[in-house]
Amino acid sequence: MSHPSDHFPQDPDGYRDQGYPPRLNQPFQGYGGPVGPPRSPTGTSHEVASTGVRIAGFVIDAVVVGILALVVTFPADTFVVATLLGLTVWAAYYVAPTALAGQTLAKRLLGTKVVRIDDSEVPGWSRALGRQGLLWVFNLFCYVPQIINAVLLAQDPHRQGWHDKAVGTVVVTTR
Repeated sequence: MSHPSDHFPQDPDGYRDQGYPPRLNQPFQGYGGPVGPPRSPTGTSHEVASTGVRIAGFVIDAVVVGILALVVTFPADTFVVATLLGLTVWAAYYVAPTALAGQTLAKRLLGTKVVRIDDSEVPGWSRALGRQGLLWVFNLFCYVPQIINAVLLAQDPHRQGWHDKAVGTVVVTTR
């Protein structure tokens, strides 16, 4: 039995390439994407971390690094020394753990991890520094870009923020 689209040698709308209308004796693929939480674009079985968990992790990390920076910079006698000590705390808390393990303290507690989108490995030093550097730049503008980033992240199919897209990372669940 022939299919209606067999009578048209050209397919100007591209329906035939997409499996529409469905061929006889072939399962219909349906419309839209998969149901449920988004899967990692890395091809692993990990789910993409939810926006709420990511925001909670951001808040926990900010509190922890703020306390650490306060303790470390309190005895500093000049602004320059305090700034350098604060940047050292920031790098030690965010960049090193993200580069080596994909997790800060909050990510470990909440069961999430930063991975490279191309191979699901930990980000490494350049991606971790780029990712956190962009977030740091966002913070210079009184968190307004962070809020915009969070709104856009919630609407992104892989829940990637600007900082994730710029360096090719995604935050996935580990549990």
